Amino acid sequence: MKVRFTGAEGHEQSVRQGADALRQGQVYVVLEVYCQTEGPNYFRIEFRRGELPPLFDSRLFEVVEPRMHPSWTISTEWDGSLTMAPAAWQVPGFWEEFMDHSPGAIEIYERGRDVLVLESE
Repeated sequence: MKVRFTGAEGHEQSVRQGADALRQGQVYVVLEVYCQTEGPNYFRIEFRRGELPPLFDSRLFEVVEPRMHPSWTISTEWDGSLTMAPAAWQVPGFWEEFMDHSPGAIEIYERGRDVLVLESE
C-alpha cells in the first residue's frame, strides 16, 4: 500500500503531529494501518532508517496504491480497534521489544519492512 503526503496545512495540531518530518507530495510505503474504534486512523511510515517508524494520521494522505501486501494480517484489539500489518509485528510485545532495541525484534522489523518496500517498487 502506498500513500502520498498531501500536507498538514489546514489540519489541527493533533492531526499534524510529526508531519513536519514528511515531504509534501512524496509517496510513502505504508508499513502498518491502525484503525481506532473511536478516534483517528493511522499509517505507520518509515521516513528515517534506524528509528521507530511513527504513526501518522491518515487524513494527511491520499492512497495511491491500495493493494495490501499478502504478508499482512488483521488483528483486533481489546477495544475493537484493528491493526493491519505483517503477522510477525502483531505478536504481543513486539513493538515494545523493538523500542528496547532487542536484536531479534529489530531483525523481524527490518525483514518485514524490506519485503514491503522491495515488493512495492
